[in-house]
Amino acid sequence: MAKTEKTPAPSSRLLLKKVTCPHCWSEFEPSDICWIAKSEELIGDFLLGETEYERFLPARFNPDGNAVDRKGVTCHELACPNCHLKLPPCVLETRPFFISIVGAPASGKSYFLAAMTYQMERLYGEKFHLSFTDADPQMNRRLSDYVTLQFRNGDPNALVKIDKTEEQGDLYNTIRKDGQQITYPQPFIFSLMPLSGHQYENQRQTVATSLCLYDNAGESYLPAEGADRSSLPVTRHLGRSNTIFFLYDPLQDNRLRELCRGVSEDPQLQERMTADFRRSPFRQEQVLNEMVKRTRQFRNMTTTAKYPLPVVVIVTKFDAWFKLVPEIPRVHPWTKDPATGERILEEKIFKEISRVTREFLLKRTAEIVHSVESFASDVTYIPVSATGTSPVVDPQTQESGFRAGSIRPAWVELPILYALAKSNRGIVPIQ
Repeated sequence: MAKTEKTPAPSSRLLLKKVTCPHCWSEFEPSDICWIAKSEELIGDFLLGETEYERFLPARFNPDGNAVDRKGVTCHELACPNCHLKLPPCVLETRPFFISIVGAPASGKSYFLAAMTYQMERLYGEKFHLSFTDADPQMNRRLSDYVTLQFRNGDPNALVKIDKTEEQGDLYNTIRKDGQQITYPQPFIFSLMPLSGHQYENQRQTVATSLCLYDNAGESYLPAEGADRSSLPVTRHLGRSNTIFFLYDPLQDNRLRELCRGVSEDPQLQERMTADFRRSPFRQEQVLNEMVKRTRQFRNMTTTAKYPLPVVVIVTKFDAWFKLVPEIPRVHPWTKDPATGERILEEKIFKEISRVTREFLLKRTAEIVHSVESFASDVTYIPVSATGTSPVVDPQTQESGFRAGSIRPAWVELPILYALAKSNRGIVPIQ
C-alpha cells in the first residue's frame, strides 16, 4: 500500500483533528484513514494476512463520500493506517474515553463487565438522557454474549457461568509488521450520545464520547509471567487510559474470607472448593503493584509523581460481605433535576460510600489502600455486586453457576458514571 498524498476524509462529517486508534494507540489525522476493500478479488492484507480484505488509501470516492476500491466496489468500513485493524466511525468523530479494567485472576472482571453493560443499556437513557450503543456489534460480540447469557436467558432456572478471560483468542488481534508478530487486545467500544432532555443535547459533537473498555486476563498483570513486551503489548492501554478500574475481590483474601463466613453462606467461602470456584494463587496487591509499575512506565512518570487521573477501586461480590459494613449508604447517589427530569450525580454520597468502604479495607487489608493511594491522588472506593446473589451448586451435576432468574446486579453502573462525571466533559452532570 504505497502512500502518495493525503486523501479526503470520509464523507463530510465533522471529524476530530487527531484520532487515536483504540487497538494500537497510534495517533493519526482523519485524512490518513485506511478503507477496507469489499471486492472478493481483494482478499489478503500484508499486515493482517490472507483471510482479511485489503486495506488501502483510496484514489476515488462516490458521491456519498465512500471510497471505491481498485475493482470499482464501494466500501463502507474503515481501518487504522498503522495496524490495519477495523475502526468504528465514532472514533473519528467523538473523543475517546479509555478505561483500563484490572484485576487478579478470578476477581470477577467478566461478570462485572457484563452486568455493567446491561445496566448501562437499561438505565442511561431513562435516567441520564444518554444513548448507550454498540459502536460495532461484531467487535463487542463476546461481551454481548455474556449479557445475553445472564440477563436475556429464556430459562430463569438455567445455571449460567462465564468462562474466564483467556490470554489469547477472539479478545486479541494479531498482525505481522516489520517481520514481527504483534498481538493487541480487542477493546469493547460503545458510543455515548446525548438524547433529548440532556443539558447538552444541542452540543452533541462536544460531549459525545467513544467509550473504550479494556479487559485483559488477570494473568496479563502477573509479574514475569504476564510481562508486556513489543510483540505482546496487551497492557499498553494503561498509558492512554482516562481512568483505571482496579477490581478487588474480598473473597480472595483469607483475612476477609474468615469474616465473610460469619455473615454469608456463599459456597465460594468453603475451605474445600470445587474446581469451578477459582481462587488466584497470587496476592492481589502483587497485581496492583505490577499495574502501577507498568502505568508509570507507559506514561513516562517518575517514581514520585502521582497519577493525575481518577482510579476507582471496585470492591466486588458485595452480596457476600455487605453485612460487615452496615454504615454504607444504601441509596442511589443521584438526584433528579426538577426542571429537566435529568439525574445529577451527588458527589457527597459517592464520597461517603467511598469513605466507609476505604475504612473497611484499611482495617483489614491496609496494603491495598496504601499501594493505590501512594500511586494516585484521586482514589474512590465503590462496592459492587455483579450478580446480587451467590453462586449455587447443582446437586446432580455438581456444576456451579448462577440461576439466571436470580441475578440482580447492584451498583455496577456507578464506577463509569462517576468516572465520566469527573472527566469534566459534561456528559454526566455532577454536583
